[in-house]
Amino acid sequence: MEAQTQPFVLRGGLLVDGSGSAARPVDVLVREGRIEAIGEISETAGASIDCSNKVVAPGFIDAHSHMDFFAAGDEPRHFDSFTAQGVTTFVVGNCGFSPFGFAEDTPHRKLLESSLFKAGRETLDWNSFAEYREVLRRVGLSHNFVHLVGHGATRTSLSGFESRALTGEETAAMLAILDRELGDGAAGVSLGLQYKPGVFAKLDELDRVARMVKKHGKLLTVHAKAYSSFSGTYPPIPFGRAHNLKAIEDMLDLARRTGVRLQFSHLIFVGTQTWRTFGEAMELFDRAIEDGVDVCFDMFPYRCGATLLNTLLPAWFMARMPGAIHHPLHRARLRLEAEVGFRLVGFGYPQIQITNASCPEYQGHNGRFLPEIASHVRMSCFDTMLDILDKSGAEARVLFHGYYNSEIIEQLMQHPAVIFASDAWPEPGGHENPAAFGTFPRFLRTARKTGNLSLEQVVHKMTGAAASRFGLDRRGLVREGFAADLTVFDWNLVGDRGLDEEEATPEGIDHVFVNGVALLSHGRVNQASGPGRSLSVSTPRGSC
Repeated sequence: MEAQTQPFVLRGGLLVDGSGSAARPVDVLVREGRIEAIGEISETAGASIDCSNKVVAPGFIDAHSHMDFFAAGDEPRHFDSFTAQGVTTFVVGNCGFSPFGFAEDTPHRKLLESSLFKAGRETLDWNSFAEYREVLRRVGLSHNFVHLVGHGATRTSLSGFESRALTGEETAAMLAILDRELGDGAAGVSLGLQYKPGVFAKLDELDRVARMVKKHGKLLTVHAKAYSSFSGTYPPIPFGRAHNLKAIEDMLDLARRTGVRLQFSHLIFVGTQTWRTFGEAMELFDRAIEDGVDVCFDMFPYRCGATLLNTLLPAWFMARMPGAIHHPLHRARLRLEAEVGFRLVGFGYPQIQITNASCPEYQGHNGRFLPEIASHVRMSCFDTMLDILDKSGAEARVLFHGYYNSEIIEQLMQHPAVIFASDAWPEPGGHENPAAFGTFPRFLRTARKTGNLSLEQVVHKMTGAAASRFGLDRRGLVREGFAADLTVFDWNLVGDRGLDEEEATPEGIDHVFVNGVALLSHGRVNQASGPGRSLSVSTPRGSC
């Protein structure tokens, strides 16, 4: 369907404007993609949409997403589940992955094209942010996008997955590329320190990246080296500092040294033993904020999360891939470290669910947990895991369970430095992550049921706070003159369908508008052509 731009009025709704201010009943007039008036509207031109007993709010901003790879594809249906949960804007390019920021004539394009999110587009036949945006313009966007450039993507384009420090020439080239992309409107740089090649970057390299981001006044986002109390990305020191706490300290120290604005990505606590570190972790953030460090973090509301299976591998093993998989001594060392690490963390094979095996030999097991698959193929869980890694080229994707308990989720939601995100993407041909269908309704339902946040507070965290954090101009609030990114929902009904109903449309989301165009009407997705925008960011202006 073609994008409709005629004026319309949302009548009789309860306006929650995204600022945290008290809700109030008003009408909202939209014309030519912007909010023209708020109050008692006598305008009769265009459509009149009855919003009685409904909340009118800004469109939800997914503060941590990977939908940029899918945006350049030709399957608009990949976005339907996000539309149905009220999302109008995605912050993309996270965890070191972005579909641009490449060196000219890179010899590593195949590695770049085999990233985590390759299902959106098989080939990336461009290099720069400007070239990528031209592709998006031609394709047409259903939603708005805020782009980060991935440090991992840039590094890969220069040195592949080599487990070494960059040369002086490579470092200069990397910084020049990041400088160009930030100058062209990227909102910041993302680090993926648990993935190749970010796992191989030393602190001095990260320091130089942070100073480049600081020069532009933009954000440095980080997928940290560790989210569990024991990991393979730090040396295993008996009775030493919990690795997730060390990872937090390393990044906070980086922000202190450089003055960069830091966004800590999807703060999680993997494994029941790691949950014990929650209080100390929050003290680290609180102390840094008191000291003047500009740091916020984002979170998702599920106890499971999506990633690559190879995030379980220690850095030394990753550096020796793929040969290490078949090396008897390397396998023996890895088996021992896995057994010890799982016990220390309170996490293990029963918490590993294969969502997309990314290889024909195991594709029929998508959605199953590792012990069930191991039983079927008559191998140990360890050997099954390595076999999947081997046959998939280390591209198998998973849901890890045991990230949080409900108490941690509820407390995190209340923190003044948190904003909300899905960290989800579609899995064509695989088992879907429930976060791709229910993240924002789940946040709303949790707030309503527990009372940990008011209606105004929970909406603020998924709209105005996120817009301020990423420097979005005239978005994230329902204000006159602002872009008409709007979501209408039933506060008494809204919620996700839970973990057991895969691909289940959430309850209570009635209407969604992107730049004044209806993408969801009375709960039904419309295939509108091109209302979304690729948003340039000058200097982000706010904290959470």
